[in-house]
Amino acid sequence: MTLYQAMWRGALALGTFALVTAGSVALTRALTAERIEQHQLAYQYRQLQAVLPASLVTDSQATLLEDTFELPEPGRLGHRAPTHGWYVHHADEAAVVLPVITHQGYSGAIHLLVGIDHKGRISGVRVTRHQETPGLGDAIERQRSDWITRFDGLTRHSLPPESWAVRQQDGAFDGFTGATITPSAVINAVHDALRYAHEVRLPITIEEPET
Repeated sequence: MTLYQAMWRGALALGTFALVTAGSVALTRALTAERIEQHQLAYQYRQLQAVLPASLVTDSQATLLEDTFELPEPGRLGHRAPTHGWYVHHADEAAVVLPVITHQGYSGAIHLLVGIDHKGRISGVRVTRHQETPGLGDAIERQRSDWITRFDGLTRHSLPPESWAVRQQDGAFDGFTGATITPSAVINAVHDALRYAHEVRLPITIEEPET
C-alpha cells in the first residue's frame, strides 16, 4: 500500500466516523428535544388542572392546552410580550386561567397561574416558576405548603383592598417567618389578576355581584 493510499484510507475512515458521530448526536438531540417538550406539556397540563374548578377539569390534554385566547393588555399581568391565557367551558360553567408574572419577588420574577370562574371566584393559584430562597420563600409552592390555597374561593369583594396583604402589614394573609417580600408579591399579583378579569374583555363575563 502506498503512502497516498494509506492517507486516503485514513481520511475516509475519519470522515465516516465524523458523519456517524454527527448523525448520532443529531438523532439524540431530536429525540431528547421531543421528550423534553412532552414533559413540559404534561407539566403545564397538570398545572392547568390544578387551578380549574373540578367540574371543568378534562381528561383531554390536547383540548385543554389548545383552548387559548390572546391576553388583552398583557403588561397588566406582568408580561413584556404578547401571550395567551386559557378558556374552559362546559354547560353553564366557564373559567379562565391567567398566566401572571410579578417582578416584585425577593430573588426575581415569580410566575403564576390564576384560575377564575364565571362568578369571579378564584378556583386555584399555582406558582410555576420562581427563584425564591429554598426553605424560606419557596413556601409559595404547593408541594412545600398549603399557603397558596388560601386564595381559593375568594373574589375581589371577599376582602377590602387594604386586606390584600400579609398580617405583618395588617392584611388578611399569613406571611412566612423571616420573609414578607415573597408572599406580598404573590398576594399583589393575585389581587391584580382579579381586577384585571373584571376590567378587560375576556371570553367569560363575570357574574359576581358588586355588593
